[in-house]
Amino acid sequence: MKFTAFLVIALIISLLSFSASNDLISNGDEFIHFKQVTMRFQGTDAVISMSYGLDMFSSMYISLMGAHNLEPAIDNFFWDFGDVEILELGRGNAVIFAKNVSRKNDAFYLYDSHTLNGTVDVLTMVLPDGSTQGFMNANSTEPTFYDV
Repeated sequence: MKFTAFLVIALIISLLSFSASNDLISNGDEFIHFKQVTMRFQGTDAVISMSYGLDMFSSMYISLMGAHNLEPAIDNFFWDFGDVEILELGRGNAVIFAKNVSRKNDAFYLYDSHTLNGTVDVLTMVLPDGSTQGFMNANSTEPTFYDV
């Protein structure tokens, strides 16, 4: 019984040391694999839904410490967007609100390309009229425009 307690304490200390260094979450992001990102435009803003997978160690870490530890990795992935807010965050998915990603120009909203800090398997951009644009292995979003 004492040996089991010792192992549990050693595991917790190991996990906390990774958390304290913050290298696991904030650098590189090799522990997370972005599977799908869907951007739905709403005026000048966008609601972004994403799904991702975690490696085994990271999955255990998130199970013990909570999904909020993924926030730096998500923010880092969307660094070029400027003003982003994480609305929902789970073990395998997130919903993000990005403000002012497009600009209004007469009868259109113009959306400029943004660099992603990583690669996503499938990027889908959903315009307000319901039409979609899809991209495979994307490391940036594509410029587009849509009606006001």
